[in-house]
Amino acid sequence: MKKITGRGVIEGVVKGEAIVSNQPFGFFGGVNPATGVVIDKWHELYGQNISGKVMVYPEGRGSTVGAAIILELTRTNNAPAAIINTKIETITAAGGLLAKKFYDKDIPMIDRPSEDPVKAIKTGDIVEVNGTTGEITVYSK
Repeated sequence: MKKITGRGVIEGVVKGEAIVSNQPFGFFGGVNPATGVVIDKWHELYGQNISGKVMVYPEGRGSTVGAAIILELTRTNNAPAAIINTKIETITAAGGLLAKKFYDKDIPMIDRPSEDPVKAIKTGDIVEVNGTTGEITVYSK
């Protein structure tokens, strides 16, 4: 078990399986909101499903429409369970706020972690994310 501290950006607490990428991620054009499958052919997560996963990647990339895609992922029950970034993008955080406002769904988000999350967390690890306190607990697979 490993504890990492960061800055809670969007409140809530969840525990789930991690999906980790070394690359920035953009929700608009990056994921099919009806399925949660990554559709960006140039992204290392191409073809993988982010639904209900704790997404770990360095930072966001892309369009302001990304917030609306996170909202649509929430509506279709295909949103990630939580997001951990080195530096969160305002658009990504806005998607978390919209998910709470429109569907009362928490997608906790944390950035500025005490360790590089891409190196400290591996795909398949079970991760508890507390967006209220900024605490991340990693249970190795």
